Amino acid sequence: LNLSYNAIGNPGAVQLANMLKDDQGLVHLNLAFNDFTEVGAESIAQAMQLNCSVKELSLAGNKIGNQGVLHIANALQVNATIESIDLEDTDLKAQSLVALCTVLKCNGVVHRLNVNRPLLTSVNDETTVHIAHMLKVNRGLQELHLSKHAIRDYGAERLWENLQHNQTLRVLDLSCNRIGRDGAAWLAKLLRGNSSISTLNLMANRIEDDGAEDIAEALSIYNTNLTKLHVGSNTLTSRGLCALANCLHHNTTLTHIYVWGNTFDHDACKAFAALLSSISPRIQPHNIDVKPYIVDGITYLARVG
Repeated sequence: LNLSYNAIGNPGAVQLANMLKDDQGLVHLNLAFNDFTEVGAESIAQAMQLNCSVKELSLAGNKIGNQGVLHIANALQVNATIESIDLEDTDLKAQSLVALCTVLKCNGVVHRLNVNRPLLTSVNDETTVHIAHMLKVNRGLQELHLSKHAIRDYGAERLWENLQHNQTLRVLDLSCNRIGRDGAAWLAKLLRGNSSISTLNLMANRIEDDGAEDIAEALSIYNTNLTKLHVGSNTLTSRGLCALANCLHHNTTLTHIYVWGNTFDHDACKAFAALLSSISPRIQPHNIDVKPYIVDGITYLARVG
């Protein structure tokens, strides 16, 4: 049932919650951007404690706030069927984020969690530490979205430290954070350990050329699990971009790479063009966000899709 982008508000959320208490056939429920607050979230959370059918629940874009997410966290202590929950842009704060981490230390049912764009005031990666500790013991999560968490190098190190013990996470979204080259080095170390992660999104960080080279080295020699890498808008120049392009001649498992938003000189353009230009291209054109073209004998790259 997709009711996203309507205006059901709190009254509509309460009515839906009453239905959910009795309905045992609904599997997917999308209530994104419906203008309800913690009042509606509390009713839905109470319903989820009784409902045994809903597996996917999206509350994205509803400003349910700290208290609303705490209600959802309480429901996850009881509910044993929800596998995917989307809380992006719900104005959750550190308290409710820590509560979710506490619950997920024991909950092995939730496979996908989206907590993008929380309202965090600290700049010391405290919530990232809680997330990392949860990932060390959680055995259910396969996909985790942590965009716009202001994660810094210290947080990246804590993720490396704890993800070494995790063999279930497949998708890790760290886009739009503040991870620099030192943080990228810790994530490269995670890749060198052949982590279970198959998709790593670092778009819109600041890993720079040093960080890109560390990741390229890990992919060239050690990693056989990563299939998708996002490094767009990371202040990369020719050195880092060429390292990434060249590593793909040695790595045989990475199938998707996204690099737009960095600074491409002639060498970087040629390096990525080489991945696409052969009869059997190393990267398929629909698995990359740039496309080569030639003007007056000089190779350039254009953005695609």
